[in-house]
Amino acid sequence: MMSDDREPQTVGPASVRDRLGMMLAVARSAMDPRRWLIGGLAALMVAAGGVVLDNWSGGDQQPAEWPWDIALGTLDGDRKAGSLLSEVSGQPIATAVRVAWNPELAGRPLRDVMEPVVRIVGVGESWSETAVNWSRFLVAVIVWSLAGVILVRMTAADVVRGESVSLAQAVGFGFRHSGSLLSASLISVSCFGVLWGLAVLGGLLAKIPSVGPLVVSLLWFIPLVLGLLMTIVALGFVVGWPLMVATIGVEDSDGFDGFTHAHGFLTDRPLLLASHAVIATIVASVAACLGWLALSLTIWFSGTAVSSGLDAFDSPSDLQVVSSSLSEASLVGGGEVPARLMAAESGQPADIPFSSTFLVFWVRLAHLLFVGYVGGVFWGVVTGLYLVVRDSADGIPMTQMWLESDDTPPEFLGEDIPEPVEAPDVSTDDPA
Repeated sequence: MMSDDREPQTVGPASVRDRLGMMLAVARSAMDPRRWLIGGLAALMVAAGGVVLDNWSGGDQQPAEWPWDIALGTLDGDRKAGSLLSEVSGQPIATAVRVAWNPELAGRPLRDVMEPVVRIVGVGESWSETAVNWSRFLVAVIVWSLAGVILVRMTAADVVRGESVSLAQAVGFGFRHSGSLLSASLISVSCFGVLWGLAVLGGLLAKIPSVGPLVVSLLWFIPLVLGLLMTIVALGFVVGWPLMVATIGVEDSDGFDGFTHAHGFLTDRPLLLASHAVIATIVASVAACLGWLALSLTIWFSGTAVSSGLDAFDSPSDLQVVSSSLSEASLVGGGEVPARLMAAESGQPADIPFSSTFLVFWVRLAHLLFVGYVGGVFWGVVTGLYLVVRDSADGIPMTQMWLESDDTPPEFLGEDIPEPVEAPDVSTDDPA
């Protein structure tokens, strides 16, 4: 752990070794189970909000994805840990690429936010579908921003200061900055909306008979410029939104400061930001793969061990998937619990006996914690990326961060305060 009390060993920006050490440290920090819970609850709330909106609209939008049905990106296929491990000897390079570059899985929070945006700017959607997608976007931004600032605060305090922030303190910090988080995102959205509205006016002008199409064709360079500006704003939001959250979480600042900091990094240090974003993606992908292997082996060992006891005096039975209605959608790619525990007395496989009802709950909870772990890894590497770029752009060392305890008097922290020592009386009387 790095501590704020330690004197920096070098003058100027951090070395490449220090930066890589920071990215690895934030990934290790995601092993805190409290962060799995926060990330899992955020993913569950985003999915539940999507399901509610889908049921309310009744449209043909892509259904919301529950945390236990998520896509594994490059790890998809048969989704079995054993298959991945067996490929290491036969195809080591291809397997290494699959493990080291998996932005679809490692960037789950960003994907939840961007998918509704892609549908919003799509062509051919009705007004009701657009409203639903806007609602899904706002739900994802609010939930993941709040969870993100909590995770960033905990990660930065752990890695930078070597201190542990309690869950109550981190959650309270997040809710106090909920307005700042929303305003930081709405600044980018508002800029994009204004540019989009100006382009829409060009389409309305083109509806004027005879004159309209001619004027729009002559001034078509204006929509091209607006399109370029919208592209810049959109790319700025994709990269800048996580950095906005990280700025607020580390600096305890407002939404405007988060917006200016994030976009300042994009313009001042684009190459440094891009190169370390690649490193962050690799670190997060490997960490997510290791977490998935741990989940797969945990569920397989538990199910196989219990199944051995059930089949002690009978013919062996297979393991059954209970987390999803489709076996290929299981995160572990196959059996999860002994099939005999899920077989009803009536002999109908569709019926789940009451005694085995909680099996579904516990298996899905394990999947949910894995998704929470992936979310914790994502916000961890975002924190590391922010600290690295801040060190280069602002000259603030990666070992510097302010906490509320810095302004708390020692007597409120339970520390012993030394009693003042009276200075000796050095005055002398004149002799009589």
